[in-house]
Amino acid sequence: MSKKIVFQIVALLVIFTMLLSACTPAATQAPTQAEPAAPEATKAEEQPAAPEPTKAEEKPAEPAAGTEKPGGNLLIWVQQANQDVFEKTVLPDFQAEYPDITIEWVNYSPSEVANQMALAIQGGSGGPDLGVTENASIGRLMELGGLMDVTPKMQPYIGELNEFALKEGSKEGKNYCVPWDIGPVVTFYRRDIFKAAGLSDKPEDVSEMVSTWDKYLQTCQTIKDKTGLPCMAQNKANNYGDMFFNMTWQQGLDLYKDGTVLVDQPQYAETLNKMGEFWKSDLVSDNLEWTDNWYAEMNAKIDDPNVKPVASVVIAAWMGNFLKTWISDDQAGNWGVGLMTAYKEGGTRSANQGGSCAFIPASSANPDAAWAFIEFMLLRKENHIKIFEYSDYFPAYEATYDDPLFTKPDEYFGGQVTRPLFADVAKQIPVANQYGPLSQTVRGAVATAIQKFAMEQMSAEDALKEAAETIRTETGMK
Repeated sequence: MSKKIVFQIVALLVIFTMLLSACTPAATQAPTQAEPAAPEATKAEEQPAAPEPTKAEEKPAEPAAGTEKPGGNLLIWVQQANQDVFEKTVLPDFQAEYPDITIEWVNYSPSEVANQMALAIQGGSGGPDLGVTENASIGRLMELGGLMDVTPKMQPYIGELNEFALKEGSKEGKNYCVPWDIGPVVTFYRRDIFKAAGLSDKPEDVSEMVSTWDKYLQTCQTIKDKTGLPCMAQNKANNYGDMFFNMTWQQGLDLYKDGTVLVDQPQYAETLNKMGEFWKSDLVSDNLEWTDNWYAEMNAKIDDPNVKPVASVVIAAWMGNFLKTWISDDQAGNWGVGLMTAYKEGGTRSANQGGSCAFIPASSANPDAAWAFIEFMLLRKENHIKIFEYSDYFPAYEATYDDPLFTKPDEYFGGQVTRPLFADVAKQIPVANQYGPLSQTVRGAVATAIQKFAMEQMSAEDALKEAAETIRTETGMK
């Protein structure tokens, strides 16, 4: 089996940790991890004792003198890819520090962790001691209740965690989920295509060329006129809505709030019409994300007679790892990274796409061991850095951003130092109610509206009004 195929198999398992895909009857779903019908629990192998790790940020890593360390069985629900990340980075150190904790894994996809946890909450039993799910799903678990309030335990770290990520795992001022990773949105672009169009390929110049959606449109027109190549992929019939959600998130727009649906207000239709200008000007390809054709157009050579490569993709920072390892590994040195486009000149050049967090059910049989695991993995700086370096899951733990790892050039991106850019974007992500307990219904209805608009079946205004009425009917919101 080739290295590229192996990377594809592994990477497809993690896409739903980071990627939010609209759930609509008309849409083809993005790839997900295969969900086992009857998952088998496996115990992690015992590891030999190792020296105690150094404490991070002068925070207490050890229990107070005279306090016994937690032990016993720790049942964790997490996707296989995340289990692999832990096992291949700092799990041996954790087991050396907590030798009396025996870990038992059950593998579900991030969304299925939430589904199974919801059933456990409603049934009153059957949950894990610790779970990891996507930010898009944690809201409905908090709405059901049944998660442990970890606010007191998180107090030493609150000021070092990303604001919007904290908000996704909190309710009424209490924290129920510890953020792991986030998806700061940036612009990945093909240096060779920009140069072929007579444009600069320097990151700061490209960032200026796409500083607003109007400028981005002009840049795309230049690329098409000079090279005949599409600027990005934007499927019509099965559009997931990711671009639209990024554009509304950067404006700080809530999809719904306080029991009120908001997507039929004028600024949402204005946003969709702005997005539609790329279709009307025929500047995009019609390939659907996470399909073979989409992969091919990002990996194609500029003179490929069969596939037209795309010049850019606006997506979360985690895409960088996918590009370099399996989607576009043949184009090393040809990709660069610039800032996300602002909705208006001088506006926010940041949004979020994806992310995950770790929770402890109120019914956990071993909450002390669960917290010890979360704190060790996600809230110790040196451990989180090791996890980030291996996985490229961009940290919600902002205390990691001053680590030397962030200053290393990335040869895949032409020697560009990309991580400080990701960190700056992450710190500016607006707090917007784009997820929450009703996100699946809301985002699914909006994706259907986008598809109808893209296919010229309805105006942006009418399509979003229809979506809003669908949401009101299905949720009871006003």
